[in-house]
Amino acid sequence: MILPKNFIFTQGNLQDFVDCPYRFYLRYILRTSWPALVVDQALEFEQRGQAGGRFHRFVQQYLLGVPPERIDGLVDGDPLPDLRRWWAGFIAHVPPWLEGQRWVEMTVTATLAGQRLVAKYDLILLDEKGNLTIFDWKTSKKPLSAARLLERIQTRLYRLVLLQASASLFNLQPVEPEQITMRYWYATQPQMPITLVYSQSNYENDLAYLTDLIETISNAQENDFIRTADLARCRFCVYRSHCERGVEAGSLDDFDYLDLEQDEADLLIDFEDLPEIEF
Repeated sequence: MILPKNFIFTQGNLQDFVDCPYRFYLRYILRTSWPALVVDQALEFEQRGQAGGRFHRFVQQYLLGVPPERIDGLVDGDPLPDLRRWWAGFIAHVPPWLEGQRWVEMTVTATLAGQRLVAKYDLILLDEKGNLTIFDWKTSKKPLSAARLLERIQTRLYRLVLLQASASLFNLQPVEPEQITMRYWYATQPQMPITLVYSQSNYENDLAYLTDLIETISNAQENDFIRTADLARCRFCVYRSHCERGVEAGSLDDFDYLDLEQDEADLLIDFEDLPEIEF
């Protein structure tokens, strides 16, 4: 195994491997720095990413009980007009969906295939019937279809971990997969969240898929980290010139369309203090 010692799997680095094993190798094993832009509109890209972070903090404050009128003043002073639209859409549509007990910005670690992984949830909601809903706030311009979201590592990992963790984290009787829903809320379509209900077959497929994926990465040798055959993704990779797959960055609109992720920030978490679930 050539993974760094104490490596922790996340939905971000697992998706990196799925998208391009060689990018995973460069980023997480060799830790290669490469001075390239992700997209051509670099300033707008950076501003949108930062605004998305601010929006998540405003929502977090609201969910923890800060009165919305106090947050309104901060939103009105934000330099990006998009954020004011996102916040208005959230306040207009989301609060009626939030009846129940809340866990905000909750991080759960787990062990799968002998490796540690982490899932960080924007919001977990427990209703009076014992059903659990995962909310995830998205500020990208172009929402994905339900079919594409079901293929994403985030969906597969987050629902799986929550199912395994529910009894120990929330003092519940073990829940059935059908009691778990993941709801993606896109700021650009605030009245129409994309709701994905879990099932036993989803769970079994995800457990097998993620176990195989983690074992594949854990056992991989240097030559196993091959370059992706999807050259469209190379246009948005900082390593494209390193791989001799172009110099110019792709457009921001195409970045949204392909649902590519900005680099995942390091999680400043003390993992020893987090609940860990054994699979």
